[in-house]
Amino acid sequence: MTSTSPVHSPAADPARTRRRSATLGTLGNVMEWYDFTVYGFLAAAIAANFFPGTDPVAALLASFAVFAVGFVARPVGAIVLGPIADRRGRRFVMLLSMLLMAAGSLVIGLSPTHASIGVLAPALIVFGRLLQGFSAGGEFGSAAVFLTEWASTGRRGLFGSLHQVGTYGGLLLGLLVVSVLTSVAGSDAVREWAWRIPFILGGLLAIVVLYLRRTIGETPEFAELDQARRAGDASAATDTGPGIGAVRGFVLAVGVVALWAVTSFVTINYMPTFASTFAGVEAGSALWATAIGCVLAVGMIPVFGHVSDRIGRRPLIIGAAVGYLVLPIPLFALLVAVPSFGTLVGVQIVFAVPTAMIAGAGTATISELFDTQRRGALVSIAAALSVSVFGGAGAYIATLLVSTTGLAISPAFYIVAVALITLVAGIALPRRAHT
Repeated sequence: MTSTSPVHSPAADPARTRRRSATLGTLGNVMEWYDFTVYGFLAAAIAANFFPGTDPVAALLASFAVFAVGFVARPVGAIVLGPIADRRGRRFVMLLSMLLMAAGSLVIGLSPTHASIGVLAPALIVFGRLLQGFSAGGEFGSAAVFLTEWASTGRRGLFGSLHQVGTYGGLLLGLLVVSVLTSVAGSDAVREWAWRIPFILGGLLAIVVLYLRRTIGETPEFAELDQARRAGDASAATDTGPGIGAVRGFVLAVGVVALWAVTSFVTINYMPTFASTFAGVEAGSALWATAIGCVLAVGMIPVFGHVSDRIGRRPLIIGAAVGYLVLPIPLFALLVAVPSFGTLVGVQIVFAVPTAMIAGAGTATISELFDTQRRGALVSIAAALSVSVFGGAGAYIATLLVSTTGLAISPAFYIVAVALITLVAGIALPRRAHT
């Protein structure tokens, strides 16, 4: 793996080159986020094998604490890999992060349990999550700017939404794999041994995608910047894209990503565990119900990305925040009062709309806040920090809230609080309609 990349000239066949780059960039993102998030769907099984104890809630908290460890490593990965994306290219970091993610997944999937090696077992799980978190810190920003920079004029929203099609597609793939596995092998087998299959499968598929990703070219926007640097043209290499100022842009990006992260890691990734543990929905049904909502969200994400190219990013970010201000409390209350597969399907379908709104517009929103030469680093670091603070700890905070308050709907209060932060950021975003 080198800093040089295949040359794909957009001038030669712009439509085909863009489609190919977008497809391979999105496919890699699917596998990256499948590997990173599948842990959340198997948290109960991991708790039983690596954090044994008499209190299942305490074991689940320990498992989610390790889940959060991956998010602690994300800012570190962003700080290290983000600037590399601005120096050596988006493609280079996308390849490196995919390799690290595959390694982390295989470490988790092949780790001996607590019954076999004692306290070393959870240490291996922590190491695997650290590898995954470090990788994700670089992947998010590099893939986001890769896709938006390949977009043609007026289509950053649509191309950027493919980033989230990949992210939520990875979530969906994880849901489907775990759901099918649970249905075929049974909950007991998944708890005992079959939990390993999704991690090993993900690690191997990530290696395949890594090989395919090697053929993609660098973005025209970065290639132009790199050429100016090599030619010693300081003025051309200083500010080659939109931006509103690093500090303001960074703060706004953190605010936008806050709710975005919660939609991924609480209302989707954590929801099956919440529904089965605290609402009494059967585990397999909870997975399938959430998968239905996720399918709907993935289908709507590019639609809202396209809409953002027409009406602007700001209305969609604000609309999603308002949705998550008013919906969580009544929907969680409904699920707890009427715990069933149908209720959870309805809840997830309703949540899918504001989820797709912020995911569809979000990638272009944060990418456009920064100029080209700093975009990779600042998008990566802002997103990693926000996801770690608001999303990574979300499952732990939600479980802790239920445990300490005794109020099953208390995770909704956390979602509402984060939505308020994103609403403020959305209002403060630039008013330009699209770029």
